[in-house]
Parts: sequence; C-alpha cells; structure tokens
Amino acid sequence: MMRRRSILATTVPIVLAASLASLATADRQLHRRDGAAPLVVERVSASSGGVRATVVAEGLRFERLVPWDRVASIDPDEAGRLEAGIARGIEKGTLVWRGRSRMNRGDAVLARAAFDSAFDAGVLPGSELGSIAIEGLVRAAIAAGDGSRVLGEATLISELPAGLVEPSRFPRGDRLIDPETGLVTSVPPVADDDDRSRMLEWFRRVPARDANASLRRLLLERLVNGSGPPEESGANLAGGERFLLRLTELDAEDPARRERTRRTLLAAADAPVWKAAWIRFFAGRGTIARETDPELRMRGVLDLIHVIALESTAPPVLRRASPRLAVQTLRELGRSESAATLESILIAERADDALPENLP
Repeated sequence: MMRRRSILATTVPIVLAASLASLATADRQLHRRDGAAPLVVERVSASSGGVRATVVAEGLRFERLVPWDRVASIDPDEAGRLEAGIARGIEKGTLVWRGRSRMNRGDAVLARAAFDSAFDAGVLPGSELGSIAIEGLVRAAIAAGDGSRVLGEATLISELPAGLVEPSRFPRGDRLIDPETGLVTSVPPVADDDDRSRMLEWFRRVPARDANASLRRLLLERLVNGSGPPEESGANLAGGERFLLRLTELDAEDPARRERTRRTLLAAADAPVWKAAWIRFFAGRGTIARETDPELRMRGVLDLIHVIALESTAPPVLRRASPRLAVQTLRELGRSESAATLESILIAERADDALPENLP
C-alpha cells in the first residue's frame, strides 16, 4: 500500500507537468492584424514570405504561412523566447502594415514615410513585403500628384509576376496597371534631373528580370531624356514595349519618321484617355524640341493644349508639364500675349489644382 502511494506520488506530478506543458504549447497564439482572429500555434519559424506556423484548430494540425504584414505579435515559447528571425520579421512587417493602413485611410504623406522606413529597415524590393511597399510608394506619390518621383518604383511594379501581391492590400485603391501594356498609367516617363537619378538608382538596385524588362527600362530612360528611339529594339515586341518605342520615335531625328509615328498614334481614336494624354504630350514635346518651323512648333503647342483640355482625366504630371512647356514655347515664338492669356486662364480655372507654382 505504501509502495502504491509512493508510485502515485511520483507519477501524478509528472503527468500533471506534462499535461500543463502540453496546454501551454497548445495555448501559444499568433496574433493577426486587420481584425483577423488569433491562431493557436504549436511551432513557428521565420521565412522570407512570413511566419510558417503549425496551427492547431479543432483537434487538427496544419501548416500555414502568415505574411509578415499580417502578423501583429506571437506569444513567446515556454522559455520566454521567440524563434530566430521572428522579431525582426514582425518589425519590418509592422512598418509595411502601418504604411498600407495609412494609405487605405487616405494619408499619403505618412504612408510614404512608413514605406520609406520599411526599406531603411532592410525590406528587400524583390520580397512580398517589398512588393507591397513599392506599390504603396507609388500609390502615395500618385495621391500626392507627384508621380515623377516614383518612376523607378512604378517600373518595378510593372515587372512583378501577376498575383504576387494581393489586391486586398489596398482595397480603396484604383487599378494601377493597364492590362494591355503593363504600364502604370498615372506615372508617365517625365522627370527632372533628381527624379531621373532616383529612377536610375532603383534600376541599379533591382536588376531587370529578363530582356523585355531591360528593354522597357531603356525605353523609359530614353523618353525621360527625350533622346529618341534606340538603334536596336528587337522584333515581336509586347504591347507595353511597342507603345513605348512608338513614343520614343516622336523624338527621332528623322522628321519623316516623327511625322509618320505621330499620325499613326493619333489615328487610334479608341485609345483610352491616359494613352491619349501620353501621346499628345510626347508628340507636342518632340515637335517643339526637334522642329524649327514656327508653324510646326505651334502645332506642338496645340498638342499640349489637348492634354490641358483633358483636365483631371490626364495624369497630374502631364497636367503640370504641359502648360509649363506650352507657355514657354509661346513666348519663344513671340506670342507673349497668347502665353499670358493661357497662363491667366489656367491660374483662374485651377487655382486649387496641382499646377506649377511658377509658370515661366
């Protein structure tokens, strides 16, 4: 009898301890963001895409990957510690979550700051977190009317594999990419020296995925510079590269080639508004830059006025660049009165719009 009590005294605490340990493990939780219920987890590990967790639910165990920007916190293990890489991943994910949350509630300025901080914290552009942050930077810049600032990031978005980032990350946002061309329609390749340098830095930072991506980057750079089409462009181009190549031809040295391309592009009567704005702007800019005949340069001004007439349906970048170049050219042509009239009309009609602060 005494021996039985001794065995019980020894066994019961061991069983209880094991049971308590089992309960402690089962009760460990992964707390999710965006109102999602926490998950009971048995094991977790860090991966590039998020937390790999063994989830316990209704007596079943299954593996699940929770993206970093969906993870708010994870309970520590029995020793009070988190597995390697978990804390760092949550830190990066929190910055991206903060940025997209701010963007979804309409605060573009603070959203941009959070996305910039995410890259400063080591988020890689090619990762899922990086893809969300890049898209967020582009959306924030567009919302602020500053698309030229994110030419590099917009190019990277167009190179991402379809479906890499869930559309639900930015449920309030409009579609960024035109499905036919793969271009970010609100970010035309128009930039000052600082924005051009920023674009090229992104190109250096993130190598092109393939030959098509390399060609697209080359064409965008040549459009920014107004340097005309490349000597070699290849055959059987995809829709986006073909359209960009045609736009570079509007800056070609050969006037016959410029005119032929201009007529071809303007003949596309069914073109969407964003594409019409791009065509008219680059046609006008190319004519003004390459022609010396006053009548032809005036035709370039009229192309720019077409962009101005599109008003809010044209990308903000072009709404600013078009009147600036039109007024400048009118003055060069000796039409100071027309330049002053255009300037006064624009200022009066769009006093609250994103127009140049100082038209020349």
